[in-house]
Amino acid sequence: MNETAKHKIDIWILIPVLLLLFFSIGAVYSASSSFAQDKFSDPNFLFRQHTLRVLFGIILIFAFAKIDYRLIQKYSKYLIWLSIVLLVYIFFGGVGMKGASRWISLGLLSFQPSDFAKYTLIIYVAALLARKKDYLHMLYKSYLVIVFYILFVCTLVAFQPNFSVSMIILSTSFLMLFLSEVKLKHLVFTGLIILPFAVLFVLSKSYIMNRLSSHSEYTSGGNSNYQLMQAIIGFGNGGITGIGPGNSVQRDFYLPEAYGDFIFSIVGEEYGFIGTSLIICMFALFMFRGYRVVKNIQDDFGRYVAFGITTVLSFYAVINMCVATGVMPTTGVPLPFISYGGTALFFNSIAIGILLNISSFASQKSEVKEFKFANA
Repeated sequence: MNETAKHKIDIWILIPVLLLLFFSIGAVYSASSSFAQDKFSDPNFLFRQHTLRVLFGIILIFAFAKIDYRLIQKYSKYLIWLSIVLLVYIFFGGVGMKGASRWISLGLLSFQPSDFAKYTLIIYVAALLARKKDYLHMLYKSYLVIVFYILFVCTLVAFQPNFSVSMIILSTSFLMLFLSEVKLKHLVFTGLIILPFAVLFVLSKSYIMNRLSSHSEYTSGGNSNYQLMQAIIGFGNGGITGIGPGNSVQRDFYLPEAYGDFIFSIVGEEYGFIGTSLIICMFALFMFRGYRVVKNIQDDFGRYVAFGITTVLSFYAVINMCVATGVMPTTGVPLPFISYGGTALFFNSIAIGILLNISSFASQKSEVKEFKFANA
């Protein structure tokens, strides 16, 4: 096999993502039409925006699937420092929304640097793990350097404030370290150091404590969490088969911003248990194939990046579903590829493109072995 041989992407990563994206167009229209009519006097306003973003996201997927992922490794340091600069800028020139300054305005478009930072951190940690492969067991020369970048980025994200996303990024990064040759005792010791600081941060932030107490009261039979109550009612209305596309009752101002973080409830109401099960199956298929790439790819950098992308998107999906069903406290984490998409959809699409490109090299693993054997 030569370098010009065509590499085939893992189609079973692409298919569930495309199905989720196309499904999101109808789901967002149904969930947002009443809100858009009330706010913009146009029930199609958010639907049109989301449709255009989905189409552009699909273009990004195919574009980055064609770019050799190994080129990204060369620019990983520039990417991480750009994301750090953007995260710092938030504290001085960020746009405030919903009581938090997480956005940077670009005129008609605003984006959260944390959406960019979660992937640049994955890429840079992967690059460091691959480059320092032979001495990852060394505390000062390798481990602490990597942990510095992880904690620095996660701390900036947490103070935006965006604690839930910070924890997702932190967890994903440390799972990448666990996958590497880093000493387990270093990871355990770091975790023991971080834990009390994380607890103090949670205790010092009233918005986190309010969410925790509200969820605790709800699970004890209280009715303080209005949004969660309406989300659960939506699932109850849907039953097994749902009440039909576009027939949601909860979207009509019972469930605030139903097209965003709680869109899974609208899916449950309109498509029922069968519909939500199919959504879960799509994410499960994506996870399975993503981790299959991790298993099969021979390149260290590609393996870590594939693991990071698959894990962070899986965390987002699982946490969002758990929040919508009342298993976890409200976090503000959207459902990837289905929630009304802004720039987060673009960054997720780019990540999928990179994962697909990595999968194309993983698919050649057996052929590479045969070539080496034949020429031994």
